[in-house]
Amino acid sequence: MINFHIIKITLKNGDVRYRSIITRSGKAIKTKTFRRKTDARTWASRLVLDYQENEAKGMTLCTITFSQCCKSYMENWKGKDHDRGRLVSLWNDQLGKIILSEVTTELIREILRKKKDKAPATYNKYKTTISSIFEYEISREGGSIKHNPCKEIKSLPVDNKRVRFLSSEEKPRLLKEAKNIGGKFYLKVLMALTTGMRKGEIEKLRWNDIDFERGLAILHDTKNGTARHTPIPNVIMGEVKKYREVGNTLLFPSTVNPNKTFDYTKQWLRCLKNANIQNFRWHDMRHDTASTLARDGKTLKEIAEVLGHKSLESTNRYAHLSTEHKARVLNDTMNKSISL
Repeated sequence: MINFHIIKITLKNGDVRYRSIITRSGKAIKTKTFRRKTDARTWASRLVLDYQENEAKGMTLCTITFSQCCKSYMENWKGKDHDRGRLVSLWNDQLGKIILSEVTTELIREILRKKKDKAPATYNKYKTTISSIFEYEISREGGSIKHNPCKEIKSLPVDNKRVRFLSSEEKPRLLKEAKNIGGKFYLKVLMALTTGMRKGEIEKLRWNDIDFERGLAILHDTKNGTARHTPIPNVIMGEVKKYREVGNTLLFPSTVNPNKTFDYTKQWLRCLKNANIQNFRWHDMRHDTASTLARDGKTLKEIAEVLGHKSLESTNRYAHLSTEHKARVLNDTMNKSISL
């Protein structure tokens, strides 16, 4: 049985407030404080009526907080996004104490508005994360809500065809500064530049994933869900062997927790600054690998195999580089064979 009662509260400055307390079987499940007693009574009466109406429809009143939902979500989440935990935590900081059913579209949109100065893909990740939290609660057996307030919020358009690769002047500068920083940071940069592996794929590598005889990195957990073998070029294999270990420890472990990866964010930012390289992300080293292959005349199919693309659609962004190579080959040959 759901009911309510109102208590009078006198603040230290002498002001009076009225707190509505919603109870179920005598236990408080929701409270809200008002300046006027009539407002407190109106809110509580409407809430009790809503509950009775929902109960008649087989629905129950939502009493869990956003924070409680986040905790359950992360305990049951099986995804591969290594950044998901951080994003859930950021949303929890903003909305944690609010009852889940009271998190409105307007409130979410207001928080997201502050993220619009970031890249569209980053904005969309924030939105996708909170949307998946609501979808989890909706689909959960005994879920306390029936509506996802993120449905009315549009994602921002993303230009996935952005290709930023290093110029012939930038690459030597980047490698020089990475080498100056040294250690495994230098190794990590070399692997990213020469193999086309994603950051998350490199960070999950363990020493028993490296086939030293064949020069391969065995990736078990990739973005597209299928394992693949990525060649490690001979030019950097010597650097890999400097740190060779036996067993299943991570190639780039944290100094605090060896089961977690060392991020090297500070070293990366320092490397870019010292090398005077602008507008270049870690992920762009994957683009650089593909662009280098395209400019060297490798086919889109060959590039797709190296990057682990399931289809050529993602690889088509490098098509113009392959075309430029073909044009140079054709021009060189025809200029020599035909004289007008």
